[in-house]
Amino acid sequence: MEESKIEQNKKSAEKEEIDILEVGSQVWYAFKKLFIGIKDLISFIIILLKDITVSIIIFMIRKSLWIVSFALTGMILGFVFYNAIKPSFLFTCEGETGGIDNSVVIDHVNRLNLLKGDTVLLAKYLNISITQAKEIRSIKACYGIDLTGDGKPNYIDFTGKRYNDKDSMQTRLPSFVHFRVSLYDRDMLPVVREGLFNYIKNNAYIKDLYQIDRQMRENLIKGLDKEIERLDKIDSVQRERISGRNEVGAEKGQLVLLNGSEPEIRLLYDDILSLFNQREQLQRHVDLIKEPVLIVQDFIPVQLEERPLIWYFLRFGGFMALLGILCAMIWQYHKKIWEMIKEDSGQKILEHIREDATKYKSEV
Repeated sequence: MEESKIEQNKKSAEKEEIDILEVGSQVWYAFKKLFIGIKDLISFIIILLKDITVSIIIFMIRKSLWIVSFALTGMILGFVFYNAIKPSFLFTCEGETGGIDNSVVIDHVNRLNLLKGDTVLLAKYLNISITQAKEIRSIKACYGIDLTGDGKPNYIDFTGKRYNDKDSMQTRLPSFVHFRVSLYDRDMLPVVREGLFNYIKNNAYIKDLYQIDRQMRENLIKGLDKEIERLDKIDSVQRERISGRNEVGAEKGQLVLLNGSEPEIRLLYDDILSLFNQREQLQRHVDLIKEPVLIVQDFIPVQLEERPLIWYFLRFGGFMALLGILCAMIWQYHKKIWEMIKEDSGQKILEHIREDATKYKSEV
């Protein structure tokens, strides 16, 4: 009986070992098959990309006359547009708005850019002639964005769309303002500059904000002067009391100790110094910011021309070159494209393209 149980146990153990080996071999076979499938897929993608690249290169070589012709046509069009459209010159300026929030100044200036199509109204606001107003391509004011927390702009928000108020890393500086003026005639810069800043200074709302801020700072300076004078008198009295005690103690040859009921004498030098620093900061602002906008860096030319001839060549020539490639492809496969549209079969056109690519490679 025991021998039969032992034999059954041996058979079950051998069966379990066989099952484990079979499972292991099946797993290995599946993994091997998966690896081969991935390898074949990668090889297929590489071959496909290679065939497509070679086909494109061969197609570009065979249709180079089309591409060059279209590109040259585009460059000619670019030259025509360059001569038809006046070249413009870009100038930039940076300033501080002092106690006024820069959003008021920036919004006020950007309204001028909306009037660039109405030269009569633009000339009226800037107090210049209509002929001079026609030389203005654009006038814009932009915010500065601080990313490092040092109070200096890390980049200028030219489009007004880069700033994200939900991004805690971005801070829109409250007093920095960046001006951009684009002119067709660079010699017009002094006239436009004077008209622009007079336009800002003569705005009633900006003028009132500036006067209110200046008056508040001057009142604070007067208040600090009175407080500093009061503390200075108290400090002088305290010093006299300390000096008197020291003299009494020196006459009696003993140390003078304070009674519990007698108040402690405290000098106010630190308080006076703190108020004096605040007063100097306010005075510095009043002396420095004498206009609604303080010019930190006056207008300088950014580049000789905003859109030089090479810009028109690249833009129009590149566009026409792409159009030439598209037209060449349509001309090459117009019959097959028509068959695909007519028969609603994409497989057939793909086979034709593959046959043409093989034919081109054999010819090369």
